[in-house]
Amino acid sequence: MNTDFKVAVLVLAAGASRRMNDIKQILAFKDSTLLENALKTAKMSKNDQVFCVLGANKEEIQQKVDFQSIEIIQNDDWNEGLGKSIAVGVEAIQNCKDYDGILVMLGDQPFISSEYLDKMIEKYNENQSEIVATSYSGKPGVPALFPQKIFSELTKLSGDSGAKELLRGEKNIVKLEAENTFDVDSPEDYKKVLRF
Repeated sequence: MNTDFKVAVLVLAAGASRRMNDIKQILAFKDSTLLENALKTAKMSKNDQVFCVLGANKEEIQQKVDFQSIEIIQNDDWNEGLGKSIAVGVEAIQNCKDYDGILVMLGDQPFISSEYLDKMIEKYNENQSEIVATSYSGKPGVPALFPQKIFSELTKLSGDSGAKELLRGEKNIVKLEAENTFDVDSPEDYKKVLRF
């Protein structure tokens, strides 16, 4: 638990994973599922609360994934893309209580570690006015930690690019390198993940 400032983690898992031809969130991974692995990683980081946005296949996911101590946020407009999930999630978090930052992460990046999330939170603590984002060949992406002053912009997002446009338009961004940002989008990706 961090006493200096309050950070919420928002795990995005509302999509229908059409390219996967299966419910991606509940695919077996390690000793649980892809989504549960992401939730465990989030819970182990130094945050104040973990939230998870669900939409497509919500009932099946809730039957297979342990959401103990996780706040579930329902996105009825999940088919509008990742951006909508961020918008719905941030709005719901704002209605809960005051957080100084929201760390947005995906439910399908199984190799993102809690140590990496902690590194993002520590970096954010050094200068709470800047976004801390993950570097993809120099371009910022998620996981990304957004300060409170950006929340209203996040609630206006929609479409499939998520926070990409917002991140690329911002000047005050600290970029960190994650060890492995591989995400699972297709059956081929999933096969690769199982080989790791």
